[in-house]
Amino acid sequence: MGLVEVQPGGWLWVKGDVWLPGEVLSQSAGQLSIKLDGDEVIKVPSSDLKTENYAVMHGSSVRGVPDMASLGDLHEGAILYNLKQRYFNNKIYTYIGSILVAVNPYKPISGLYSNENLEKYSNAFLGEHDPHIYAIANEAFRNIWKSGESQCVLISGESGAGKTESTKMILDFLSAQSAKKTNGEKSQISSRILSSSPILEAFGNAKTVYNHNSSRFGKFIQLYFSSEGEIVGGNISHYLLEKNRTVGQNPDERNYHIFYQLLIGLTDPLKSKLGITDPKDFRYVSEAGCVRDPNLERKSRKNPDGRTSSDKPIPPEQDKDDFKAVTTAFEVMGLSGETVEEILTILTGILYLGNVKFYADGGAQIEDRNPVEKVAQHLNLNMEQLTEGLTHNKRVMRGETFLSPLTVEQAETSRDSITMALYSQLFDWIIQRINNRIKAPKSVHSSIGVLDIFGFENFQINRFEQFNINFANEKLQQYFNKHIFSLEQLEYNQEGISWTDIDWCDNAGCIDLIERKMGVLSIIDEESRFPKGTDKSMLDKLHGANEKNEFYIKPKVAGTDFGIRHYAGHVVYNTIGFLEKNRGSFRDDLIQLLKDSKSDFIYDLFEGVKLSTEGGNRGKKKGNTVASQFKDSLSSLMQTLSASNPYFVRCVKPNAQKQSNDFRNEMMINQLRYSGMMQTVVIRKSGFPVRRLYSDFTARYYPLLASIYTQVAKDKCCLFLTKLERPKEWQAGKTKIFMKETLENTLEQERIAVLGKAAVMIQKHWRAVLARAMVKKRLARIVKIQSMIRAHIYRRHFLRTRQATLIFQRYIRGHLARQVVAEMWAEKCAQLEAEIAAQKEAFEARKREMERLRKEQQEQEAERIRIQMEEEEAARKREEEERRLRDEQEMKEAIIRVEELEQQRKLEEQRALQKQRLLEEEEEKRREEERVAAEAAAAELMDDEDALNEAEAEMLRHLDDLDEAIKDAAIDEDIDEWWDLDEDDEYPGSGDDTFSEFGDSGIGDEEISARPIHSGYLRVKDVGKLSRWKQKYCILQGDSLLIFNAKQDYLKSGWMRKKGGGKGTLSRRNWLPRFFVLQETMLTYYDTEGGEAKGQINLRHAIKILEHSLDKNRNNYIGIVTPERTFELIAEDEPEHKSWLRILREVNRTPDENLHLMKEEVNPRNAVASIELLELESCHRVEDKTENHVFCVITNDRVHYFSAEDSEEMFRWIDLLSPQDEDLKHSALRAGYVSLVKSKLIKRKVYMTLTEKGIEMYKRREGAGVGKISLHSLCVVSNPEERYGEFCFHVHVRKRSYLFGCKTYEDALNWTEEITDVILGKDQFQTRTEKLVVELRNLHSDEVDEIYRSNPILRYTKNPIMAPILALPYGPSSSTNPKRLQDAAVDMYKQFLMYEGTPTPVEFIEAVLGQLFETPHLIDELYCQLIKQTAYVKDVDNPQNLRYWMFLLCVLATFTPSRKVLRYLKFHVQRCTQRYSGTEMYKSAVYAEGLIAAGVKQREFVPSREEIKKIMFLKDMPAVVQCYGGWNCKIMVTPTLTARLAVARLLSGMGIKSKYNKYALFEKYGQVYKVIEDQTLIADVIAKFERKHEGEECCIFFKLFAVVEFNISRCDPLELVFLYELTCEQIQRGMFPSDKVSLAELAALRCQYLYGDYKPDKTYNVSDVYHVVIPKQERRASAGGTLRGLGTLGKGTIRKLKDLYIDNEREDELLAAEHEEKARNTINDFWKTKNGLSKGAAQQELLKIATRWLAFGYGIFDVELVDTRFREKELWLAVGHNDVAIYPREKSIPLEVYTYDSIVGFGATEENVFKITIEGQSPLEMGTQDFLEISRLMKTYISIMVRRKQQNR
Repeated sequence: MGLVEVQPGGWLWVKGDVWLPGEVLSQSAGQLSIKLDGDEVIKVPSSDLKTENYAVMHGSSVRGVPDMASLGDLHEGAILYNLKQRYFNNKIYTYIGSILVAVNPYKPISGLYSNENLEKYSNAFLGEHDPHIYAIANEAFRNIWKSGESQCVLISGESGAGKTESTKMILDFLSAQSAKKTNGEKSQISSRILSSSPILEAFGNAKTVYNHNSSRFGKFIQLYFSSEGEIVGGNISHYLLEKNRTVGQNPDERNYHIFYQLLIGLTDPLKSKLGITDPKDFRYVSEAGCVRDPNLERKSRKNPDGRTSSDKPIPPEQDKDDFKAVTTAFEVMGLSGETVEEILTILTGILYLGNVKFYADGGAQIEDRNPVEKVAQHLNLNMEQLTEGLTHNKRVMRGETFLSPLTVEQAETSRDSITMALYSQLFDWIIQRINNRIKAPKSVHSSIGVLDIFGFENFQINRFEQFNINFANEKLQQYFNKHIFSLEQLEYNQEGISWTDIDWCDNAGCIDLIERKMGVLSIIDEESRFPKGTDKSMLDKLHGANEKNEFYIKPKVAGTDFGIRHYAGHVVYNTIGFLEKNRGSFRDDLIQLLKDSKSDFIYDLFEGVKLSTEGGNRGKKKGNTVASQFKDSLSSLMQTLSASNPYFVRCVKPNAQKQSNDFRNEMMINQLRYSGMMQTVVIRKSGFPVRRLYSDFTARYYPLLASIYTQVAKDKCCLFLTKLERPKEWQAGKTKIFMKETLENTLEQERIAVLGKAAVMIQKHWRAVLARAMVKKRLARIVKIQSMIRAHIYRRHFLRTRQATLIFQRYIRGHLARQVVAEMWAEKCAQLEAEIAAQKEAFEARKREMERLRKEQQEQEAERIRIQMEEEEAARKREEEERRLRDEQEMKEAIIRVEELEQQRKLEEQRALQKQRLLEEEEEKRREEERVAAEAAAAELMDDEDALNEAEAEMLRHLDDLDEAIKDAAIDEDIDEWWDLDEDDEYPGSGDDTFSEFGDSGIGDEEISARPIHSGYLRVKDVGKLSRWKQKYCILQGDSLLIFNAKQDYLKSGWMRKKGGGKGTLSRRNWLPRFFVLQETMLTYYDTEGGEAKGQINLRHAIKILEHSLDKNRNNYIGIVTPERTFELIAEDEPEHKSWLRILREVNRTPDENLHLMKEEVNPRNAVASIELLELESCHRVEDKTENHVFCVITNDRVHYFSAEDSEEMFRWIDLLSPQDEDLKHSALRAGYVSLVKSKLIKRKVYMTLTEKGIEMYKRREGAGVGKISLHSLCVVSNPEERYGEFCFHVHVRKRSYLFGCKTYEDALNWTEEITDVILGKDQFQTRTEKLVVELRNLHSDEVDEIYRSNPILRYTKNPIMAPILALPYGPSSSTNPKRLQDAAVDMYKQFLMYEGTPTPVEFIEAVLGQLFETPHLIDELYCQLIKQTAYVKDVDNPQNLRYWMFLLCVLATFTPSRKVLRYLKFHVQRCTQRYSGTEMYKSAVYAEGLIAAGVKQREFVPSREEIKKIMFLKDMPAVVQCYGGWNCKIMVTPTLTARLAVARLLSGMGIKSKYNKYALFEKYGQVYKVIEDQTLIADVIAKFERKHEGEECCIFFKLFAVVEFNISRCDPLELVFLYELTCEQIQRGMFPSDKVSLAELAALRCQYLYGDYKPDKTYNVSDVYHVVIPKQERRASAGGTLRGLGTLGKGTIRKLKDLYIDNEREDELLAAEHEEKARNTINDFWKTKNGLSKGAAQQELLKIATRWLAFGYGIFDVELVDTRFREKELWLAVGHNDVAIYPREKSIPLEVYTYDSIVGFGATEENVFKITIEGQSPLEMGTQDFLEISRLMKTYISIMVRRKQQNR
């Protein structure tokens, strides 16, 4: 072991934890004075300088080097000292080969990022200048064209090491490079990408204990370049946003920057508008105690050179500038001011949401409602729904909703989950919007990706977020290791390069611990999917599965922690909240709450968020946890990186205190060790990072290899590199040449120099060629100019000569012409005088003749009119006579039928009597009496016409039942095969063919009418004895092979019955079967199919096509009215009737040029035979001696033979008919036997399995398949219902509907739920229109116009559509309308085309709106069709367009569309108002905007006709509201006017300022009042009056509803009148407890108030002021003898009962009149004593008497008690403002009083039964018809009481 020799002034290494640098200061007395790093001086004897502890420092280490691969000393100390030297020299960047190490300086460095530096590095090679981040960016930029591969830059390091700043520098450089390609100006894409940085930092960065600008999410920015080097697009992917930071931060940390920028940087007017106050007022930003930090280090700082640099301490006022930068960036991104305000409003709502606090009181209660009101205001949520969502958990089970109160902790979790969901969705939306603005074109040259992901984190408490962050860093470190160490050394060995392997730290074991089966991630996900999984159970499984793993740390003390040994050190994680965060659970009711927001922006944020019930548990994927999703996205990122050429930037921080000029060796050495920096230096020093195939090398450096003539690429490379005499910088492999980066840079420079010289030579010769060509062009041009000048001179001389000649000729001709004209004028004058005289004479003669003819014409016209009137009168009389005779004839025939039925019945009775005579003798007499009694009863019935008709109807019904049973039996006998199963009912697919909407192009849709797959003529062999071949026309359509006698080349055909056809009179009344064929416009009918035509009907000449006959008993009637006659037809059944009627009417009104658009229909009923494909077992070729090209089709029960024209056609049929072998081995979600039902008599038992793809059916469990039904998002399943003896449910698919039956309701319900889960789990299908509508949202006006121009489906067309515009669910339109929704939508559009010319638009609109109430699924479709017909119209003020707008306004006033369609409607209306200002359509669009802004509710009734008329003309509808005393008020009703708003207007107009008394509007029907709910639309009430109560006196009435304040002395006079009238109304109804005398006195006071002083002749209605009551005793007495004296029931009993009932009514009337007269006398006596009282005094006196009752002002209701707690059954229920009381009827003392505090619940348990639950008592149940009114009144009083309590607090 030797000694180290060193002289004073020399440098050496001193061994410690790492080698330390030391300078020898002096040497004396055998001792050396060595100054160590850090100014520490040590004394070392010369004899102790042994080589094991000391080493001489290499010169490269003393000076420091820019590339550590060139260090002479290879140990950690040398690397550390090199970085430290450069750090203190303000050189923060250092290379390790092509790897860049960046040390954060925590200070600005002048000139480091100047424009001069940027320009310098843009034209340099890597290593040509000092290390810089710009050099790495430039190398990646150059390598795009050098290698042709995509590039990526991976920036890694701990939190606070400067990754974000490095990312920004790279983006700045690449943007500048791109600008050079566009004349020095940055493109819009570049500006947008750079502008995204302040937005992403504001919303994604926050202050942590390690970093003041820490990225709390990871991002991968990809820049796409064109072949010219211009940035043409980009994309930003983000990972794992730290959502929980929005609701809480660690001490001395902050929330996301945007909140502080918002609070400090917002302008005062906007602050006032949003309600923003001091930041300390908001818990989410102040709870961690770091609102304002005077040493806060921020993101955007400016150096003197104008470039951004590292962190610089600035005051918090910088938030204002940062906020301005964010708003400016929003503008660059194309966000409108309205959208930015929406974003700020949501952020403010989040801040206020954090201020919501709870306290425990029977569950969580909100402490202060003011923050909740603010949140509801900012987020446009319903206040009550928000409160309910925060404090209750809503669950829906089997259609019923259950609310359960939450604890305070659960309520806080709900609040925070809303916050996190809002912020997360907002962040995702911003990223998506940025990506949309920087979207790249489809074709790009290449890309550069920059990865800036969260650094390794190790806090005092590490949670789920830190686990995912560190897992991501492990993956990136593995990628670094693999690329730098593993792959590089592997390639050296494979290529035979002389190499010594280097040991490096492999983190594969740690990643395996996390990712492997039963690893950390697997166990976390497994426990997250268990409903009962907890953090503790997860931790126990982690310990049990990984305890022995060397990378896993199990704490010695049991707790909630576990640890992992990461590459950067061991980290202990706290498992509290792991599972909850991993599940990412967000309650469905809270999601729905946010989706129900009136803000379209918030709806857009959550539009794609699915509820947990959408898709069901079966549809959930296994990888839907947060960790699994993050793992998948991380794997996708690694795949992207693996496909790119990487560059690495290692960011390190010199200290943890973020101080400048502070270099901590311990922190730096830790970062260097775990990042493998030492091994990286070694492999870069001795390795060859540049490697090229020999062919690539020769191709690239061909200009340098010109002097080497060998043709072998390897030899050529080696010879050339040998000449360079740099043997240590390259080696030759088997297929590649390996080089150092320095050698490559030298070759690149030489290549550029050689190519530059060659380029100059080429340019020189090319410029000479161009110069010679230019000279030749100039000579030619000079010659051409000379020739043109000469020509111009000669032409000018010629023109002057010609002009002079013409002038001379003109004067001569003028002189001669004037002479001729003078002569002609004289002749003309004479001729004119003669003609005038002749004309005068002719005019007089013609005038006389016209007068004579006019008189004759008048006489003839009068005679013609007289004759015509006589003929019309005679014709009318003949028609009346014929109608009378016809009616008499029909009546006679009916009487004859009844007589025949009666005669038949009598004959049956006689036969029965004959049989009875054979019975025993002793019973003969009794049976004879019974017969006589039966005959007497029959005679009695014959006298009664009603009974006779009932008997006839019963007999007819009996005959119909028999007929139906016979038909069913016949059907049952004929069933010998399976019926249709939709085997090919597949999902429509991802294309647009299924719903290819029709525009001007005329494209149809095969969804509406199934089109044939293949058709053609085949020869078919009979199976009978003759075995003959016959030619038939075969059509393969859907699931059937249909066989016809002839080709089906017509629109429709089929059998119908036609009236007439014979020559005799009687034969013309017959209904004969005829076969009808419709071709183009001719309807031809035949005796038999294929027979001779009997006649034709030209539908073009048809005046009208009738649907109903005058004879109401004729069903399925069709009448074709032509000028010559009326053809009367009857279809076979109702579907055929509708089909014929539709096609006949379409042909009748379709223009000739559009007839070719109508589809031909193939009617299966006309087929002579059919083969169901589901029964087909095989199809193959057979040999036949008599026929060629024969194939057979084998089904379940027979063999069919067919012969084709040639072999090609035969094989075509065989391919189509052969059963398809599909993979049916899907895992069954459910399986079992069910019934496939077609009718009551036709059922099949099948074994059905449900898979993810659909339903598969088999004959038996192990039997052959009989069919399958593919399910997708448009399929529909009905609820089970009892039918045909089973519980049945429908499955509606594309072509048809299937009915399945189960034995039990539970089984059927389980099937429907499982099938629904599969349907909901499918991807939502979108039509082309829906996709275009989504695109329209984010386009500019010029792009929108282009979309409209190129897509006719979006704009007005006159042609019918062939398919719905939207993706409508399958199935019938409604329970009463079997037509499928798709057909109904197409028919609705056809009605629109008729609407353009209808003379009655009001009735048309009313009818369509009525249809929509029955088919609500078509509401959105109707909106889209109307938007289409009003979009992109050339003449916006044409009548058709204005009519469509009228229609649209009526629909908008009636139905609320879905949010998607509402957004589309808003866009459409806004576009119209902006483009067509000043037009008539503009007024309609503005009116529509008002309706949308007001938020029209879903109507309960079709609008009244008056309202429709007013809406069409953009006016409000007047309505009258009645009050007491005959007063009425006129209000203007809009479609959005609710009862609450109407009451407020009335109170304001009357000047009533009642604080607590509740007024309401009532529906008044006679004397019956029904309160109108606050949210009910007044227009709905008026519509109900028009439709449901025609002829009934009804009106809207305004009066008091709930009385709280009734101080008579201090009450407002007008309010006192309402209170007085309410009291009188109760007295009038008998709801006031008092004796008759007191009631008479009150009635007298009422008379004094109404009529003044008493006068004997004064008449009035007693019932208006007094409730007349007949005592029970007298009522019983009058009704006691009702059935007495009737004697034995016999003939005339019913008539006697009627007479007796009339007599009793008369007695009751007399009795009532008697009591009324007594009451009148008593009232008059009291009235006389009140003479002289004024109106006000009478009012006051009545109220004083009434207020003595405790229940004054209460709502009084008649009830009957159900239980027996009170003796009385008939009671009064009094509902007041403080309590509810039970009174005996007509008594003033209550039996029981219940305060609202003691009432636990109340409501109607069933119709006419009301229950009140009292605390500590059994429920009180009572019967009443007023249960709804009682419930409403109690709710009103409780809400008033709560409001008063809150105000008192």
